[in-house]
Amino acid sequence: MSLKLKKDVVKAWDVFELINQGVSIFDQDLRLVFWNDRFLELLEFPHHLAFEGATFESFIRHNATIGEYGDGDVETLVAERVELAKRFEKHRLHRERPDGTVIEVSGSPMPNGGFVSIYTDITLQKKREQELEREALARTRELANSEARLQLIADEVPAGIAHVDGRMNFLFANRRFARAYGHTPDSIAGLNCEQVLHPQTFAESKKFFERARRGKIVDFEMKVRMPKDRIRDVRTYLRPERGEKGDESSFYILSVDVTRNKAATTALLSSQKMDALGRMSSGISHDFNNLLTIILGNLVPLTDRIQDPELLDEYLVPAISAARRGSSLTARLINLARQKPINPQTAAADESLSDLVDLLRSSIPENIDLNVQLNAPEACVSVDASELETAILNLVVNARDAISGSGTITLSTNLYELSDDEATLYRLTQGEYVKITLADTGVGMSVSQTEQVFEPFHTTKADVGGSGLGLAMVYSFVRQSNGTIWVDSELGQGSVFTMMLPTTQDKVEHQAFGHEPYRKLKARKNRPLVLLVEDDRDVRRVVMRQLTDIGFATLEADSASTALDLLELVEDISAVLTDVIMPGKLNGIDLANEVRCTHPNMRVVLMSGNQEEIAQMTFRENTAQLLRKPFSNAELADALSGVSSGLAKRAGDAS
Repeated sequence: MSLKLKKDVVKAWDVFELINQGVSIFDQDLRLVFWNDRFLELLEFPHHLAFEGATFESFIRHNATIGEYGDGDVETLVAERVELAKRFEKHRLHRERPDGTVIEVSGSPMPNGGFVSIYTDITLQKKREQELEREALARTRELANSEARLQLIADEVPAGIAHVDGRMNFLFANRRFARAYGHTPDSIAGLNCEQVLHPQTFAESKKFFERARRGKIVDFEMKVRMPKDRIRDVRTYLRPERGEKGDESSFYILSVDVTRNKAATTALLSSQKMDALGRMSSGISHDFNNLLTIILGNLVPLTDRIQDPELLDEYLVPAISAARRGSSLTARLINLARQKPINPQTAAADESLSDLVDLLRSSIPENIDLNVQLNAPEACVSVDASELETAILNLVVNARDAISGSGTITLSTNLYELSDDEATLYRLTQGEYVKITLADTGVGMSVSQTEQVFEPFHTTKADVGGSGLGLAMVYSFVRQSNGTIWVDSELGQGSVFTMMLPTTQDKVEHQAFGHEPYRKLKARKNRPLVLLVEDDRDVRRVVMRQLTDIGFATLEADSASTALDLLELVEDISAVLTDVIMPGKLNGIDLANEVRCTHPNMRVVLMSGNQEEIAQMTFRENTAQLLRKPFSNAELADALSGVSSGLAKRAGDAS
């Protein structure tokens, strides 16, 4: 080695002793030229190995002997490493020693042959890297779990959630939102809003979406047309992701189906309205029907006494007809408001409607065609047959009035299997239904009209005397029959009313109902004696005349207590005809119960201007029959049919 090189090595030696890295230099013959103490310390070489001219092989053999390179033949391990070093290639490697220390070895060839190697203890660095790697993996797992939880929450919340970019493409949608539009979360991603939403829904929503794209917070509610033409009420909340003024930003959609909530609110309001209507109707019906009883009781007998046909037709008949319509109106009000229980019986749907066709044809003019298509011949429903007929007649009359000029009314029936989704929508049970459809080619209705069409007193025919109760009564009948009804209509396109009634497996019982026409009882000395109990003198006078006309003798009482006294004093009484609402401690129901106890075989007939009052009172089974004011002589005769003289009744009681 030249003197200059030695001086340079000495200087380098002094410098490299100050650094925290090991340094070694081997010449082209792989003999040690330079090293520092840190080299020996890091690799735990004994000091006697390090001297100028020491071979590279001696260091490798030492390591192989003490197991630094693991198991294997020492000579082979040494030869492999010496041969590799002779290539004098640049290299960088990490060597983990048996004690866990990690040494980074960086070797570079020298211009004149040989190579220099730098040894760095990177144990702490590697540990830190491993810790960071573990933390990264833990955070990745945590993030994945968090995303999974968010996805689960998003899929389970009772709302549709979606993320839309500035070009109105879906970036994300939860399961509920995607399913509502016939997609999956994967299939909806990337689609444009215009591709997913119904054209009508997109056209109405676009103005709200535009505001959200420009950073505005938007809330709105609208009717949304879903796949299969289902209409749902949906409340939508739009929230921009970023909202600098003028920027087109992505936004989030949260939509909530409020169809049921709106239906429940509507039902509550309707119930409150009906309750108020019922209280009003009950309050006036008793007194009103008493007045009608007096009016009819005095007008009807005049028909037998007035001989002038013109006088009868012009004055008397219209007056009697108007009084009876007034009585019918109060009954309809009470039945509608109080949801009076119907009397369901098994009926063949097509047969019931077929029997009604002649009446329907007579109700419409010749310029309107009635097309009847009955396609459910075997289907039976459990309904009040008279209420069903009235409902269909109401719908036909409304259809007739909606047609100006010529047109067509189509009445059809079909069997329909209601799916689970439809049953939920209509709040019905899943199963088989008879679908009754009545369509017309009339003027149609606006959206606001269709929403109010079943409300009491809502009418479009006020100028021609419409009461606004017809369709409300139809709706009430259908709901009480465990069915539903709706209307589809557009202005100028006519209307289609659809009624769904559940089928039943019960069979129709065909019974022959005989009816004995009213006839006046033969005048005889021993006429049956009826105790008439009525606090209103004018009503009492009219009913007494009716009893006399149909062949009964009459004894009067103005209260229940007086009637009980007369029952004790007079043995010839055959029947009791009593009003329900009377002053005093006892009403007509109490009187009927007392009579049942003391005279179990005596006929008792309750009469009232408000049958709802009777329905809410309790009396003994078979104690009394019910007769609604005002009533005709025939109805009174039917109620008292079979009443014999009081002597015979008393004999029966004594036995």
